[in-house]
Amino acid sequence: MPSPSRLFAIVGWVTLAVACRRAPPTAKVTPVTPSASASVAAAASGPTPTAAQAAKPVAPPPPSRKPTPLDAAGLRTAKSYLAELSSGRKATIAKDYAQADAHFSKALEALPGDPRALAERGYARLLANKLPEAEADLGAAMHGAPTAAILQQIYHNLMLAARQRGDQIAAKGFEEQKKKLKDARRMPSGITCESDVTDSDQKPQVTTSLDDALKQLLAAHAAEDAVAPSAVKFTSEGFGDSSEVAQLESLVAKGPLPDAGWQLWAYGTQPRNHALIAHAGKLYGFPNQSTGSLALCGWDEAAEVTIGGGGARPWYIQRLYRQLVRGYTDQDENGQTMGFCTWASTKIDVTILDSKTFEGIRTLSASARPTDETAGGEEPEHVLELEWQADKVIVDACGRHSVVPYARAAE
Repeated sequence: MPSPSRLFAIVGWVTLAVACRRAPPTAKVTPVTPSASASVAAAASGPTPTAAQAAKPVAPPPPSRKPTPLDAAGLRTAKSYLAELSSGRKATIAKDYAQADAHFSKALEALPGDPRALAERGYARLLANKLPEAEADLGAAMHGAPTAAILQQIYHNLMLAARQRGDQIAAKGFEEQKKKLKDARRMPSGITCESDVTDSDQKPQVTTSLDDALKQLLAAHAAEDAVAPSAVKFTSEGFGDSSEVAQLESLVAKGPLPDAGWQLWAYGTQPRNHALIAHAGKLYGFPNQSTGSLALCGWDEAAEVTIGGGGARPWYIQRLYRQLVRGYTDQDENGQTMGFCTWASTKIDVTILDSKTFEGIRTLSASARPTDETAGGEEPEHVLELEWQADKVIVDACGRHSVVPYARAAE
């Protein structure tokens, strides 16, 4: 378990003020009698501005709203959560476990089921010798841990709880899981892994009608495939009827769509997937998230799209690309060969969206592949993992730990 003294601070957004330069003093000019040609040119160009008009400064444009991944309600919830988490850690250090329990419980009121708050309350209860409650918290946190780093801490504390109960077999099992996870977090030899953070310029198509949103996605798909929109149809991943669209239509028949996200597949000349997010009565469409073909080992070049967030978590779109290549064994004694699929690469990118416009703010990415691309290898388990905070995301990518603020680098 990390040191309870580790605190997370909220960083406020800074508004940049735009300053205006004072207009330079107007030079004194001695009037002269214009020539006829000059008078004609002046008349054609309109009246000459007075000195007062010429000296009037041009008002600067109003400052644009800075993008933020959390709306006002989400930010309040996140701040409350982090304040209670911080107070709980301080109480744990002071060995006031009853107070720590109360603060972590309030953090869980802000974010019900949050794995980190559950894990830290479980740790405080463990130190207070409340073993059944501690193990219940740690067990619940284990199933929802967002990163391997948090899960490793949970295994450690479950091991300590089992030892306190005198169950050495269970303690040994948790210790082995902890060690296995620690080893898996390191990039194995023979694997090249790279990560990056870039600004995003992704913009959604915005509408309030599901029918209009679906038509826009199909039109964007048709434009990429250079076919008529009527030639593009929504389909399921297996190229049958689109269960996702049927689900959406069923929900719309009952009322406004709930805040959520969907991946939608469509087929024109080739399959493409699209993302659709419903929020506060509006629909945000993100067409052509990836395209590919279905091969013997699964999708080739196409991504699995996941959409998440809302409330005290930023909305985001994640694209996971996994490439497997087909291989064959040598002929056996009967002259037959066996086919198998070998891992060739993994790429993950996650675009963080603005809470109001749903435009992209930043994209986090990581990719891994065997050093010898023709040799194949064993796919790493933890290429990119994220823990969302109010103003930043904690990133574990390619075996490295970092903290990335949501604001663009230029701001």
